[in-house]
Amino acid sequence: MIKSAKKPDEKKTAEETKTAAVKTEAKPAAKKAPAKKPAAKTAAAKATKTAAKTAKPAKAAAKTAKASKTAKTAAAKKAPAKKAAKVTTVETVCKKLEKKISKTKAAAVKEKVAVDIEVWGFEDGSNGKMYIEVNNGVVTVSPHTYNEKDFRVSVSYANAAAFLDGKLTLKALVESKDFYAEGNIAAAVKLASIF
Repeated sequence: MIKSAKKPDEKKTAEETKTAAVKTEAKPAAKKAPAKKPAAKTAAAKATKTAAKTAKPAKAAAKTAKASKTAKTAAAKKAPAKKAAKVTTVETVCKKLEKKISKTKAAAVKEKVAVDIEVWGFEDGSNGKMYIEVNNGVVTVSPHTYNEKDFRVSVSYANAAAFLDGKLTLKALVESKDFYAEGNIAAAVKLASIF
C-alpha cells in the first residue's frame, strides 16, 4: 500500500487556513493605513521640499560669496591699492622738521640763530637746501638757502629721514658719518635745544 503524501499536506493547509483566520479575527484593527493624499498635493509637497533643498546650498553659496566680497572689501580698506611711491621733497622734509620742533623750547631762545641745511641723496638722486631760523622765540623753517647763517649743516637724506621719524636721536645724527657741520658752535648748541 502506498500512502499518498498529499493528504497530510492538505490537512495542514486546511488547519493553517483556520488558524490564520482565527489570528486575524483576534487582532484588533489598531492601525489604519494612512490615507493617500491627492496627487496635486503630493506633487506640490515634493516640489517645495526640492526647492528648499536647492535653496539651502544656494543660500550657503550666497553667504560664501558675500563673505568673500566682504573680505575683499575689508582687505582693500586695510591695504589700499598700490600707489606710486611718494617722492620726498625738500618741502615735505621742512613740514616734518617743523612738526618736530618744540615751540615751547624755541620760545626760550631770545636771540637770532639760523642754520643753513643741505640734504643730499634724496630718493630721486637730487639734493635740497633749507634753513631753520629762531628769532626771539619765533621759528621759521623754509626750503631756501639762508645767507645770514650762524652755521651750515650737510646731512644725508637717509639720516635726516631717520631723525624726523624718531629712529635716530639728534646726538646720534651729529655723531653719524653722514653729518657735516661748520660755523658757530654756540649757536648750534642753542638751535639743538629746540628739538
